[in-house]
Amino acid sequence: MKRHNLLTVAVVASSLLAVPAIYAAPTSISSPVHAMFGKTKTNTIKLNLRNDTGTSLQVLVGDKPMTLEPGKLVNLDVPVGTRIVANSATPNHAVGSLIEEVIKDHKGATIAIR
Repeated sequence: MKRHNLLTVAVVASSLLAVPAIYAAPTSISSPVHAMFGKTKTNTIKLNLRNDTGTSLQVLVGDKPMTLEPGKLVNLDVPVGTRIVANSATPNHAVGSLIEEVIKDHKGATIAIR
């Protein structure tokens, strides 16, 4: 009978000590979930082009040709480093001349081509 009581006391004591040990486990385990689901940095800039030359103007935005009508605003979403080059001659721009090279500081800017 004494052995039965001794065994019962041992089981109860170990269970009473085990309960606080469970709560002592770390609750915030650092895992690199942010590496997979975090925001990626985008290097695209939104800016506007406006043709103030009085005639339609052909430009190359990167490798893509565009026509800018006089006085109209054109919204662009282009990567940083994109070159905007004149593809038709104007009094101020020869064919192939650089109009703009997009940088991150020009975010939301309006570029007027004269």
